[in-house]
Amino acid sequence: MKKLRNRLLAIALACGVCAIALICVRYWPRAPLAARVPHSTAILDTQGRLLRLTLSSDQQYRLWVPLDQVPESFVDGLLLHEDQHFYSHPGFNPLSLVRAAGVTFSGGTRQGGSTLTMQLARLLYRINTRTLPGKLEQLALAVGLELRYSKRELLEAHINLLPYGRNVQGLGTASLVYFGKNPAELGLAEMLTLVVIPQAPSARTPHADGSEPADLTLARSRLFARWREAHAAIDRPGGGSHEVGGGAGVAGRPGQALLR
Repeated sequence: MKKLRNRLLAIALACGVCAIALICVRYWPRAPLAARVPHSTAILDTQGRLLRLTLSSDQQYRLWVPLDQVPESFVDGLLLHEDQHFYSHPGFNPLSLVRAAGVTFSGGTRQGGSTLTMQLARLLYRINTRTLPGKLEQLALAVGLELRYSKRELLEAHINLLPYGRNVQGLGTASLVYFGKNPAELGLAEMLTLVVIPQAPSARTPHADGSEPADLTLARSRLFARWREAHAAIDRPGGGSHEVGGGAGVAGRPGQALLR
């Protein structure tokens, strides 16, 4: 009986220590995620219009956009495309990882099982996730991010670090470069375009003449079909409708002159 009581006491003590450690990790002062990466400087005219962007200190074009200035439809499309269980997982999705590993190791087309938080960890810490140690490090850092930051903070950081080809990062910069607009001014087709480019920037980045690769058109069409199904109520009588054609109006890279 005494041994059992001692074991239970030891277990309770260990659980208490773990709980205290988790609380400390969660609430210990930490720098905002926006402060972890350098930003570009926006040069404005007297009427507040953007004239050009400067390179950040790490040679990226990156304008940080607060989450409350990101269109809801963009967030919906991003979560639908990349991580439908973002608000419920602890940084990784075991089922997605097992499914991706099974398909990959069985000889099928390589699949990713990364959550948005895992992708954010890779972007923040520049991890090589093509190796097993790199993938395990990514998992551990993703859980650490989830413990220290809220879902809103993680989502905002992910949106601002999305890769859009070459040295263009984040929704704020990409919307200016490809459409000459602020994120709040984007149409649905433009938002879905900016959702799918980061998955394969080299294959989906619009061409300098304003045309777009077939892979970009196909990826956006597939996402739009899923988006319409998820928002079916919008297309019911009296609910309005949305249409996304073959192109998103990437007219001559309107913001390319801003990159100097």
